[in-house]
Amino acid sequence: MNPDIIRDALRFYFITEDGVDGFPAADQVRTAIEAGATMVQYRNKAFSLEAFADVAVIARLCRKYRVPFVVNDNVLLAKAVGADGVHVGQDDASPRLVRHVMGPQAIVGVSVSSMAELESTELAFCDYIGTGPTFATDTKADAKPAHGLAGLRDIVNRSPLPAVAIGGIGPANALDCFAHGAAGVAVISCITRSKAPFESAASLAAACGVPARRRRG
Repeated sequence: MNPDIIRDALRFYFITEDGVDGFPAADQVRTAIEAGATMVQYRNKAFSLEAFADVAVIARLCRKYRVPFVVNDNVLLAKAVGADGVHVGQDDASPRLVRHVMGPQAIVGVSVSSMAELESTELAFCDYIGTGPTFATDTKADAKPAHGLAGLRDIVNRSPLPAVAIGGIGPANALDCFAHGAAGVAVISCITRSKAPFESAASLAAACGVPARRRRG
């Protein structure tokens, strides 16, 4: 995919959260997209086939609004629902293998939390990196220590690919991430755990400089 298109898509990057009572992943995605999300990732480390229909709904929503859709780690699921790509962590399948399976036009992202990981990752097979946590977060149980805005800038300056900041990000600190070189911000809990998800997502969209697809209220 065109690097400029990738960079634009990363601006407001929403990641689903599994197991949120009363707020299933498909509803999370619909809320984020209507508020202005520019890219969506389905993340469910406990995925089972019972959830396949929900992922198919998410894929259709993203196609309807022309929002790039990637699946975390699960390459076969991504292929099955016709996702645009896959995002992998350091302990998942290699970017080289993901690229081979998904094809040259797919979006391939990889998580990088340190300079050492940046230097050891097969970036030639990737389109972007996700880096963090930028700020402390409890969304991911195995999250590494936050590296802060200075750590974000260091990785951005060394990365040949656009970087998405993740971890503890919301409307109040998104601009700081952009000021330190991030191409986009990836968010979960500021939407999924908000008492007013659409309003929170719309506020984030405003901070990211992207238009909402429907008005608040």
